[in-house]
Amino acid sequence: MIKQRQKIVRIPGIAKPILLALPPALEALRDKALSIHKDDDLPLWEPVPPVVAATAEAWQTHGRDEDRQIWCARRFAVRLAHIPLQLETGETIVGKPLVRELSDDERPQIDRINSQCGDIPSCPGGDTGHFHPNYEKILPLGVSGLLDMIAAYRDAAAGDETQSAFYDACEMAMKGFQSYIHRVAGACRDKATESPDQATHWREMAAICEKVAVDPPTTFHEACQLMYLILIASWVGEDHVMTCYGRMDRTLAPFYEADIQAGRTDPQHAMQLIAAMYIQLNRICPVGLADAVLVGGRDGAGRDVTNTITYLCLAARWATWLRNPSLAIAWHKGTPDELMEFAFAMLASGINCPAFFNDEIISAGLQDHGVSIEDSHNYMNSTCVEIKPAGSSNIWVATEYVNCPKALLEAMRLEAHSQCAPAADLDQLEERLRDIIQQQVSNTAKELDRIWNQRAETWSMPFASCLVDDCLKRGLDHDRGGCRYQWVENSFVGLANLADGLAAIDELVYRNGEMTLAEFYAVCESNFEGREALRQRIINDLPSYGNDDERVDAIARRWAHFLCSATERCEVAGHRYVPGFFCSQFHAWLGFSTPATPDGRLAGKALANGAGAFQGREFSGPTASVLSTTAWSHRKALGGLVHNVKFSDSMFATAANRQTSRGVIETYLKRGGFEIQVNVLSAATLRAAQERPEEYRDLLVRVAGYSNYFTSLMESLQEDVIARTEFAL
Repeated sequence: MIKQRQKIVRIPGIAKPILLALPPALEALRDKALSIHKDDDLPLWEPVPPVVAATAEAWQTHGRDEDRQIWCARRFAVRLAHIPLQLETGETIVGKPLVRELSDDERPQIDRINSQCGDIPSCPGGDTGHFHPNYEKILPLGVSGLLDMIAAYRDAAAGDETQSAFYDACEMAMKGFQSYIHRVAGACRDKATESPDQATHWREMAAICEKVAVDPPTTFHEACQLMYLILIASWVGEDHVMTCYGRMDRTLAPFYEADIQAGRTDPQHAMQLIAAMYIQLNRICPVGLADAVLVGGRDGAGRDVTNTITYLCLAARWATWLRNPSLAIAWHKGTPDELMEFAFAMLASGINCPAFFNDEIISAGLQDHGVSIEDSHNYMNSTCVEIKPAGSSNIWVATEYVNCPKALLEAMRLEAHSQCAPAADLDQLEERLRDIIQQQVSNTAKELDRIWNQRAETWSMPFASCLVDDCLKRGLDHDRGGCRYQWVENSFVGLANLADGLAAIDELVYRNGEMTLAEFYAVCESNFEGREALRQRIINDLPSYGNDDERVDAIARRWAHFLCSATERCEVAGHRYVPGFFCSQFHAWLGFSTPATPDGRLAGKALANGAGAFQGREFSGPTASVLSTTAWSHRKALGGLVHNVKFSDSMFATAANRQTSRGVIETYLKRGGFEIQVNVLSAATLRAAQERPEEYRDLLVRVAGYSNYFTSLMESLQEDVIARTEFAL
């Protein structure tokens, strides 16, 4: 049930319109990608018995004194040598692993293999996903160029055993990657033999793979193919789940322009290749996860980088209408008006993308962390809204999520159970709450620092080290200090619940004296049983964040600043801990275990889904909502920050109405808003999708930083999206 499957679009600078209807074979692959995303969902890529057996054999052959970096490189190469491949009719981007459930007899078989090699080391924890390779580095060099670079660095490091081991590991990993590409080429040749009617196509695909296994890509198709192979190798070979295509318009523009000049391609064909990359991504990425593409923005000199590929990346997402990639525009004050018009035409169709990131506030925040001006404009939202410099960083994102309203309940419980002196006023209660949250954040930072240091001793990422600056230059592994930038980011959930709850406590306990804090805690503990009138009064009569009300906005501002400073007081891996304010799905997961809160939210319900108002509490319109969210600085929130907004169809029905909606979004961005994303859906449509999910299987919604199929969401997340205030004319 695609709301409005657009047929053609026009792109500035291109005379002919772009047809969004995909060729039949590609459309069939798109339908397969859609059909696999059901409630029973695909697993993450799981090693099948041959992969596990080969890995175990590789571990049994390791030497007692072998450097762990060599083992990790061998593990990477062995996994790539044994992953099952799947080639399908219509594929123009190849190399996809076969993703499937293990059979009932395979799991015991894997357990037996592992029991025989129980000492196989594993990563000690921490984030290994959300990975962005430096495509701009490997594409011009090619695999052989990288191998030559590794050899040159190793020669220069002769006599240094540690660095020599590092470069040996990098070489082993890169040769393993090269062998994997040759495997894909061989599979294409086999496919040509099996399918004589498609033999020419499969031989062409084999030739492309053989080319990029050795030499740098020279054509647009070759560049797209190599990018996909890098993604697969990093994902299934080295466990970098959610490896991103990244800044595709920057990476692919030189190849596109060269092909256009040489007459090797045209915009239509280029769009279809990007669409093929998107479809293949959706074939391996489970519904609960996300992958990102960010387009537009500025270069290090402050110049806008919008190009034809920017539009083709958007058009391909429009044509495929799948949940990945999570597509966004890096907005700045010089973003072309034509690009914004194109974006709003997309949103009007109901596809819910692109989102908008604030290139100005994010770049400034990155520079605060020592990121160069040039690198600060080349960042990625790693999957949802978490920020990292692209191709030059090792950053753990969303580690971990902090439940703010539950901490408030703990501050109330201590007093209700006579475990502390009663607070005389809101200031004293907030002081107690600050101590609770600071302790939680500090304890988390200490544990993360321990894991980070353990990884530096016992783990290694040799393939990532080949693709991320400045590992090869420094002679240090990705996990051992080689990357140019490295830090850890957390995320605070429920800021709106916290602000509204404190406002309610201040009004009912400290200003009016209607109840004690202990009595209010008992009301929450009983889930407002028998106190529905009080709950409705809290919701409807007391000030709520998201309505441009300074009484509660001041509380949110105060706490946002504290949460940032509480994070930055801590260090992980020698760098200050970095704060964020987004939740992916965790506002629902954390809400399950959170009792009723003093803002009137009932037990088990989802928490606020971003840095904006609690769902359904924006009573004063969309402009007031964005004014509240931007009443405090987002510059420090590199861990990610999202503002969700839901517009009715009427807000996008005409060009004039779209301009009104655009004004709301640009107000948010001009005031320093970090990221904003839009659903153009009615509650009635969402309720219909709940009742007849089979008719709405491709109904996409923005959740809390990423997109997902509405009918695949758990019920609490569906209700969360429905509960959001629907702004209409």
